[in-house]
Amino acid sequence: MPINSKYIRPKIVAGDLNTPVTFFEFKPSNGPEPGDEKKETLYDCTALVYDPSIKDRDLLNGIGTKEAVTIKIRDPFTDYLPSNKHKAQLDDYRYKDKIWEIVDVAPDMENNDFVKIILGVTS
Repeated sequence: MPINSKYIRPKIVAGDLNTPVTFFEFKPSNGPEPGDEKKETLYDCTALVYDPSIKDRDLLNGIGTKEAVTIKIRDPFTDYLPSNKHKAQLDDYRYKDKIWEIVDVAPDMENNDFVKIILGVTS
């Protein structure tokens, strides 16, 4: 099968990054009650949200996720370094009130300007 030399990879433009995302972590509060936690926002941005690929689903099956999405965000460089200890919330009516765990973080191999993050809900 010959390689198509006229192939042009699809470009992600600013209009594709249309879902607001908030990355955060829970910190223990200074209150006297045990279990009191406060949400500390780490980074806000917009993302391209889509269904996980087959390779991503294999990774997700190992940890027993109920629901998953893959997002692409512009690479924040040192402003924010995503970690699987952080959580995310998507500001979209389809994902309302869901707190997503970061399952995997990888640089986008097709375009170095983006980071691919796999999010999953386990409970």
